[in-house]
Parts: sequence; structure tokens; C-alpha cells
Amino acid sequence: MILTVKTGSKITRGKITGGTVGSGSISGLGGQIAMMTGGNACETLPGFAVFSSNSLSEVREHIARTYCPHHLSVARRGERLDAWLNHKRLNDIGIGAMTYGAEVSIEGIEDEDMLLLMQPLAGVAEIGTRQGTVLSTPAIASVVNTRDLKRMHWSADCTQRVVQISNRALDHHATMMLGRPLSRELEFAQEMPVCAENAHWWHYASLLSMELSAASGSESRAVLGSLETLLILKLLESHPNNYSEHLRPQPCKIAPHHVRRVEQFIIAHAAEPVTLDQLVDVSGVSARALFDGFRRFRGTSPMAFLKAVRLERARDDLRQAEPGTSVTSVACKWGFYQFGRFSAQYRKMFGELPSETLRNLN
Repeated sequence: MILTVKTGSKITRGKITGGTVGSGSISGLGGQIAMMTGGNACETLPGFAVFSSNSLSEVREHIARTYCPHHLSVARRGERLDAWLNHKRLNDIGIGAMTYGAEVSIEGIEDEDMLLLMQPLAGVAEIGTRQGTVLSTPAIASVVNTRDLKRMHWSADCTQRVVQISNRALDHHATMMLGRPLSRELEFAQEMPVCAENAHWWHYASLLSMELSAASGSESRAVLGSLETLLILKLLESHPNNYSEHLRPQPCKIAPHHVRRVEQFIIAHAAEPVTLDQLVDVSGVSARALFDGFRRFRGTSPMAFLKAVRLERARDDLRQAEPGTSVTSVACKWGFYQFGRFSAQYRKMFGELPSETLRNLN
């Protein structure tokens, strides 16, 4: 059910004030938020205020520091900002809510290697990406990677809750779920309908907000960590992406314990010399049973899995390289000493040469 909010309704500094909605609905903007997201005021995280300001430069600076550097402009001449941001950064996820309080355009957005999930609690936002445009409303959230984000246009009454997830965390969890490194970058469908059938992901986000608002002590930190992981896994499993066929639960696909034990060992010790004899010892079964398990449940061999993990780690290093880093030094770090073969295997797995990954970073 989509409710139309009259322009008199407003969320001020994360608190619901004023306004009415159409007949037959819950009174006030709080009613719409309740119906769309489960009805908890903690969703805007009022206890985690970062700033409130009407200064264009100050707003741009705070938002750039929290999300991505960008160029911000007010769309209507003479209109002033009335912006605020509530936000909390955890290990792999950031969660918050914000508004500009005026119609704004955002361009020149820099890639910060993260996925942004944005759901308007009021108003609309036009999200422009390399693939097209998403018109985001309280009924349609946007799911956009910062590498694809080109521009945004927010209505004056637009208040959005925003969840940011690092690409590194997404890649790590997807790798664990697949049982092998990713062969290409994760790409999600950029529209996420927020309706009764599939609003569950935002319910989990609301649960995280509620826990944050009540958090205290080490026990709460453990719960928050678990909720972070749950949000990431649920997103990978339920929201359409280019790995959905393999990430969704499938019957009779659980690898035996000895295969999973060897995978975990490889992931933990990829930077060290690893031999096949070691892997057989770790598995606790014969070499034949180990190879058969990997072939049946992973479609590869144990040593090929090790090589794929090392290639993935080499790619991570190249994507985060300091000035002066060479492809040769990264290849040697991960046990690749035949550089021509390393480049060929890297290109086959990631669609570009290692030197191109490094050049794109620079």
C-alpha cells in the first residue's frame, strides 16, 4: 500500500512532526513510516546526530565525509537548505537517515567502493547511474554501487534512510557462500520494491537501528556484529544479483564437512606455503575422497581453489595499492612467480590485466 504524504508533513532532525495523510490511513507521517517499515521511531537514529545545518559547504563536507565526495547544488534559486544527518558506522555497515530540506542536485559523485541502499521515508529521489535511472519513493528503494552512481536529485521533502555496505564485506561473504572467489564483480538489481512481500530486508535494517539505539556493553556489540552479517547475507540471498542462481538456498548442495574444512583452511592460510599433503591431512579423508568432494560440490580441485583465493587476494591488494606498488611485488607476495601466467590467469578470472587494475586505481 502506497500512501501520499501532503507537503505539510516533515521529518525534522530525525523526528516526525506535523502533517496528515489521506483518508483511511494512520494519521501523520509517522503512520506512513510505521506501515512501510514496521513503525519504529528508531529507524531515523535520532540518538546519533552527526550535524544539522543550512550551510551548503558544511552540508557537502559532512555528507562527503560520511559517504562520497560530490558536488551539491540547490535546485531552486533562493531556497535554503535545512539539512540533517543521523548516522552510525559499524564494522562493515553504516546506517542512518538524512534530508537536505530543499530540492537539491548531486553530481560528480566519487567512488568509495561501497554499496548504497536508500529508501525514502518521504518525498522522492531520482538516482542516475551508468545503467539508467531509478525513481526512488517510499515504495521503491534504490540499490546502487558508488562505482555506478553518477547523479541524484532529491525533492525538497525527501528524507531517506541509507545503509552503506563495503564492497569488500559483500565480496567476502559471497565468496564464503559460493565456496570460491568471485569471477566478476557483484552487480545488484538497482530497484528494490518495498512491499509486504519483500520488505523483510528493511525490517532487518530496522532491527539493527533499534539495537543501536539500545546498545550498551560487549553483549550488544556481539548482537550488532551478528545483525551486520545477517543484513549482508540476506541481501546476497534475497535481492536479485548476477550470482543469485548460486547464492540462493538450493537443496542437496551442502558440501561435506571435509570439503568445508579444507576451504576454511585455505582461506585462513592463503598467504602461506600450502601443499596438497597438508590439505589431505586437514581434511581427514583420503586424497581421492577430497578431490571427489571438491569436484562434485565445488566444480574444481583443492589446489585450483587455493589459486583462485590467492588471485582474489592479489586483486584486493592491487585495488588498494599504495603509490609505487608494482604488479610483480603483489604477484610474488601471493606465490605467483611466473608473471606471464599470472597475468593470463588474472585476466581470465577478472576480465582485465593486473596492470589495468593498478592503472585504474591510480
